[in-house]
Amino acid sequence: MRATRGRLSVLITALGALGVSACDSGDSSPQAAAGSSNGGSSAGSSGASANVSGSGGAAAGTGGTASSASGAAALGGQGGTNGGGSPNGGGGAAGAGGSGPSGGSSPNGGAPAGGGTSGAGGTNGASSPCTGKTYKLCEDFEGGNDTTLPAGWTSFKGYGTASPQDQTITSAQFHSGAKALQSNSAQKGISRIQKDLTALGATASKHWARIFYKVKAPAAKNPSNVLHVTFVSLMGTTENRVVDIVEQQNSNVHQWLFNNPNDQGGKASSYDWTFDSDWHCAEWFVDVGAKSYRFFSDAKEVEQLAFSGVDNQMSDYQSIIVGATHYQSDTLSEPFVMWFDDLAIDDAQIGCK
Repeated sequence: MRATRGRLSVLITALGALGVSACDSGDSSPQAAAGSSNGGSSAGSSGASANVSGSGGAAAGTGGTASSASGAAALGGQGGTNGGGSPNGGGGAAGAGGSGPSGGSSPNGGAPAGGGTSGAGGTNGASSPCTGKTYKLCEDFEGGNDTTLPAGWTSFKGYGTASPQDQTITSAQFHSGAKALQSNSAQKGISRIQKDLTALGATASKHWARIFYKVKAPAAKNPSNVLHVTFVSLMGTTENRVVDIVEQQNSNVHQWLFNNPNDQGGKASSYDWTFDSDWHCAEWFVDVGAKSYRFFSDAKEVEQLAFSGVDNQMSDYQSIIVGATHYQSDTLSEPFVMWFDDLAIDDAQIGCK
């Protein structure tokens, strides 16, 4: 008994030297040492303390080591739940178990003087088509916070009353990753967003491109007239509307267009498409020098829109404009709301995968 009291006295003295009370629990440690990253290009944040989850990192979330003053089982920091590179790809690595002050090193914890249990590994997020790609332009709309413009984009003044909320980043809907661009066309001529293409050189005026889109269901209708909505434009001397639709009066059935602001030099398809609640892919090819244009809906060419060698008011492009805007003064059944994601531009055909 005397020997046991002596060892207990030494343990209490050692804990006092570390500034830890013998009555402290492992849960009260304000900071835990960082764990190491196991997968990806950079480390995730450490677990803040025992029983506190570490956040996901750029490539792999990692748990922290959690201190347990009493030597009782303490939980290591939990691995990041959305670890991964751009954006949210790959699960976080498992967090390391906490080590007790008496030198316990077991990563699974639970022993009276051992370390804490290992933090859980992160769950896999959806990977972005931009990850590892070398497209001349790839935009997954992950670079921004909800209700803000995406990073690298500026507002394009509309033909009507502009609102800061016309086009914003959202995490409520997305085709891949964790975010998309939400477009709210509540009245005619709203503002859209634009991105400079001059850094692309010759590709700006001769390229293949694609974008994924989703229209809120049921889609808005115009009870009094057709509903003309532009999704994507290329801006040179004038605006060429390269992803453009007209919806039949009081109907969700629509056609595709190549259109210009003066309605001259355009091309139109038959009314063979209907808006639904799914994600779809719009793809186009432009060659300003050859005065050529082609359009594909969900990887199938809409041949009625194709032209070559025809002067359809095409000129070298300086920017791309994205966002739904309509041109009717009528009161719609509801705002025309839609989402865009995974825009890409390249010299070769990209496709819709």
